[in-house]
Amino acid sequence: MKKVDFLFIYEVRNRELENICLLAAELEKRGYTTAFINSWHACSNPEEDYDAEVVVVSACYSSNTYKFFTNFATKFRKVVNMQWEQILHNGYVESEGTTSWDFWGESLKTRHICWGENTKNRLMTKFGVPEEFLNVCGCIPLDFYRPEFRSRIIPKDKLFADNGLDTAKTTMLFISSFSYTSLPLNTRPKSSVDFSDVHAKSVIDSQKAIADWMEKACKEFPDIQFIYRAHPAEAEADFLLQLAKENKNFFCLSKEPIKHWIMACDKIYNWTSTAAAEVYVSGKQSFVLEPVPLDHRVTYRLFENGNSIKTYDGFRESLQLPSDAFAQPIDDGLMNECYNQTDVPNYKRVADCMEETFHSTTYKSENFNEYSSQQDRYEFEAKYTNFWRSPLNVLWCKIAKVTNIQHPSFKYRRENGLFSMKEVRKLEEYYRSRTEKNYLSDEEIHKIVDSFKELI
Repeated sequence: MKKVDFLFIYEVRNRELENICLLAAELEKRGYTTAFINSWHACSNPEEDYDAEVVVVSACYSSNTYKFFTNFATKFRKVVNMQWEQILHNGYVESEGTTSWDFWGESLKTRHICWGENTKNRLMTKFGVPEEFLNVCGCIPLDFYRPEFRSRIIPKDKLFADNGLDTAKTTMLFISSFSYTSLPLNTRPKSSVDFSDVHAKSVIDSQKAIADWMEKACKEFPDIQFIYRAHPAEAEADFLLQLAKENKNFFCLSKEPIKHWIMACDKIYNWTSTAAAEVYVSGKQSFVLEPVPLDHRVTYRLFENGNSIKTYDGFRESLQLPSDAFAQPIDDGLMNECYNQTDVPNYKRVADCMEETFHSTTYKSENFNEYSSQQDRYEFEAKYTNFWRSPLNVLWCKIAKVTNIQHPSFKYRRENGLFSMKEVRKLEEYYRSRTEKNYLSDEEIHKIVDSFKELI
């Protein structure tokens, strides 16, 4: 079993990996050891056995998410939640109902990284997380726009050449936040909050309207390049692929992390993506598109007090606005409330919190891992996975669909729509695809960590 000071368990590569590599570089320069596990890969592959002083997880809303992530560490003593999703729809923040972002159980006894006072106050007042477990440290992704990290940004010439773009042309970037439009039913967030239909309709209607605006603008402004940047949880819609096929100046791109595109493009457009915070600190010209009026419940506090473009004429005017003209829809006060920024880089503030947690003699987390090794865990879960493919499971799926039996196994199938082997295989294929997109070995990751050490 390998002993390590900090074990990072990450989920989405584009969202998390460079951030935790930068944090790990700072911790290693301070004399600590680090290791990494991707949760998607670990679901279907045995991992190395680690004895970690601190496990750093992607999320920790409940006892369920706590157990899921810490299950990949054989032994550990403390847990810190990076909490990569902190800016939530107003409907979830203000609701008295149950949502996927409620904090309960073991999460109330876990340390959490908060980007700003907004998150800290919500967790403390709404869910009762003790204040001593809430650490306002800022948001690490915003650090990459600092001068010392500009060398990490892919040069515009290379980025554009690799993606078939012309560096001489004005380029607009639309950052999509139309997630969940194409995810399997069983992977979507669950909630008792009653605005899910309103949200779904606003996503579908807004996505189509913005695509229509871009299609019209492609023809009206043939010398402008239009990039549609898909959300990590969004599959490319057929009508977008068709739009790219019919217009040589329209591109549907999603490979590189968003910061590279923000820095390379001339005008940045948003619907309700929280990447607006990155655009804010980049200093780039920025706009919010709202072709369909949005219910207050499906917007974010970050966008309050800001102006949005509601018509194609307004969109056209923004495309013609001189590149040196100021355009920023985010209110300074709300930005600081949601993303606390100081002169100290955020990764150093988070590292301070990690270091204090490491040395704390009063904080200790519960270890619910019942397996003596990760091989034991993998073999058990492999047997469980095989059961889902068995004839008996097919029968259970059919019974779940036509009855209201309250046994957890039947409720799980009903809640997740797993009524046939086809749906089970679809879910398995989704898991495989997520593994391919998000996994790097510990050795590959440490090459990235070492590259950061040269900059900090």
